[in-house]
Amino acid sequence: EVDGVIAFNQWSLLELIEALGSVSPPEGEDPLTPRNLLSALEDGTDRYGRAYMDLVLQGVIDKMASETSLTMLVRLASAMFRALQSRDLVLHFDDPDAQAAMEKLGWAGLIEPVRGDYLYVVDSNVGWSKVDRNIEREVSYLVDLSKRDRPRARLTLRYVNHSGPGSPPCEPQWLNRGTDYSQLVNACYWNFVRVYMPLQSRLLSQTKLPLPELSVSVEIGIGSPGQETGKLSASHGKAVFSGLSVVPPGETREIALAYDLPAGPLADEDGSLVYELTVQKQPGVKTRKTSVNLVSPIGYHVSASSVPYVIQENGRVSISLTLMRDETISVTFVED
Repeated sequence: EVDGVIAFNQWSLLELIEALGSVSPPEGEDPLTPRNLLSALEDGTDRYGRAYMDLVLQGVIDKMASETSLTMLVRLASAMFRALQSRDLVLHFDDPDAQAAMEKLGWAGLIEPVRGDYLYVVDSNVGWSKVDRNIEREVSYLVDLSKRDRPRARLTLRYVNHSGPGSPPCEPQWLNRGTDYSQLVNACYWNFVRVYMPLQSRLLSQTKLPLPELSVSVEIGIGSPGQETGKLSASHGKAVFSGLSVVPPGETREIALAYDLPAGPLADEDGSLVYELTVQKQPGVKTRKTSVNLVSPIGYHVSASSVPYVIQENGRVSISLTLMRDETISVTFVED
């Protein structure tokens, strides 16, 4: 019986150690500090397996329990708050009241039920590697609001694999790509991608995502070579596009989707039209460059925004941000 679950990753651990200053390592060598933590985790995991992370966490807990000064408690609370805001620390409690509080604060890891438009991109490495740290991610999202009853969205996901030359080939998917972190980090990127969008979105077109011949699905007989993996389904009150994309070392791949949004992204407020977009951040993905471009409703122009914006030569409203936490963007349009 447990009271709840705390999910964390190396970025939240880094926040805690920055607050604590240092912790004693399991093997009794030099202290773990913010400067050497990530490399120490890589080396320790190579030598001792996943148990090394458990021992590091125990060291963090012991240090937290021994630090009782007000200054240190404030630093720890600030570190935890930043990790919760960036979704690198996620909480679940069995107690209904505590869980309701976590959900209200956005700390429960939920796919949020929101009004207006919604975008949540989730990447999953299914290639037996540690290549995620070499992947650069970008999102470009264009919404044409000129048709107020059925706005049209165009989404482009861009992935750059910065793995160096000499990396193992992409196929087969189950290829042994090394025995230590330095080898496993340079590899092909097998990405099972999911895009959560408003329910009742209507997919119009997509980049083809064929199933590779030497994939696990083909090997175990539940797929055929070249079969289209991209599809639209529904889950957690959202429409979900999912598919398998392969990005070889040193190369770039893009996934483009076009879809009609359901009625609702534009709200009429005292004669003004308000567009609201919630963009959720994936836990574990440190940053994702994101650009949002809006075509104004016919007969309207932008008057205010919750985030900085620029007006392009073609009249589009352009917003650029680096996604490090959940963001809600609100743009107000008034009649010309």
